[in-house]
Amino acid sequence: MSLAQIIPVATPATAAAPAAIQADNFIIGDIHKVVAKAPEDWSNIIIHAIGFVAVAYLVGWVASKLMRWISTKFGASPIAEAAVAALGKSLPYILPAYTLLFLIKDTKPYLAHIGWLNFAVTSGTFLCSLAHTAALFYMVAIPIAWAQKVADQTENKLDDILVPMFSTVVRIAVVLVGSFKAISIIDPKSSDAILGLLAGAVVGLAFASQDTIKNVFGAVMLIVDQPFSLGDTINIGSHEGKVESLGLRSTTIIMLDGQRLAIPNGDLATRAIVNITRRDFIRAQDLVHLEANTPAEKVREAVAIVQELLVNHEGFQPSHPPLVHVTEFSDWAINIRLMYWYHPSAPVKQLEFNQQLIIRIAERLQQADIRLAVMGTPQSR
Repeated sequence: MSLAQIIPVATPATAAAPAAIQADNFIIGDIHKVVAKAPEDWSNIIIHAIGFVAVAYLVGWVASKLMRWISTKFGASPIAEAAVAALGKSLPYILPAYTLLFLIKDTKPYLAHIGWLNFAVTSGTFLCSLAHTAALFYMVAIPIAWAQKVADQTENKLDDILVPMFSTVVRIAVVLVGSFKAISIIDPKSSDAILGLLAGAVVGLAFASQDTIKNVFGAVMLIVDQPFSLGDTINIGSHEGKVESLGLRSTTIIMLDGQRLAIPNGDLATRAIVNITRRDFIRAQDLVHLEANTPAEKVREAVAIVQELLVNHEGFQPSHPPLVHVTEFSDWAINIRLMYWYHPSAPVKQLEFNQQLIIRIAERLQQADIRLAVMGTPQSR
């Protein structure tokens, strides 16, 4: 039942639509030969129109909540969840916009009577265009969810960086194109002027946002060069932490103390980056202090014990054999310096490995009856 059937109207007076009416819409239909009619009561039309639009919005809002609940309740796949969420977010915009178009369709004679038909059709089409833009903005999440699923299944971490960045770029493009289309509906002849205005705005923004452009190009360079991947532990100057995300403007790392540090990509791309995760090995040095009165044969045995433990340690690099030498002979100790290279399974295991190595050296020296010196304690030979 149409709104025209609900509201009683006066006997129509046949008349051609005003010459100003030029807009058209695929739902509203041809408006160039509208027969103008005068309604008996404008208040009923306005109340019903507001009511229909409000109900449409309420239905869309309830549907969005219901879809979100269904998605959460039944544990759908990420792609299905993205689709349900996108549809739910779109309905509160789409339903009222199309409801308004159908209301305009049913009230064409009345709007033509007061000369508002062209304005109403243009306004309704404009709002529908904005609703389409909003819906498409949310629908982008569906292919992005699929791309993220594919990226999660690959070992290459580059796509983990590109997917969120691509999502941002596509959404910006949707907003720009949708806004241009909506504005062109109001005045189709303004398209060229709008393009010129946008071009001028882009040039102006390019000068005003040099740092932003620098950061975007920095992000491109970081993606091309790949000095790190998401999850890598890196060192930049005095900052060390795990890479959490790489965006268009900045890169975020989680510091060792748990704080998040955002570094502009333009600065990061020009700085020295030490990728701790990707290094082939870690070099470490230490000293073993034997008592100053330790016999020479026991010193040689201690050197052999330390050498053996280092050769057999986790991640031993055959291309970099450990160096173990007696380097100092003081009043209180004979010092054995050791230098070794290793590659533990994770950088955070460095302290754990050092602890195990020290304990094993102490145990083996104790079993061989070789005593460790106490710093600063003079001993007779």
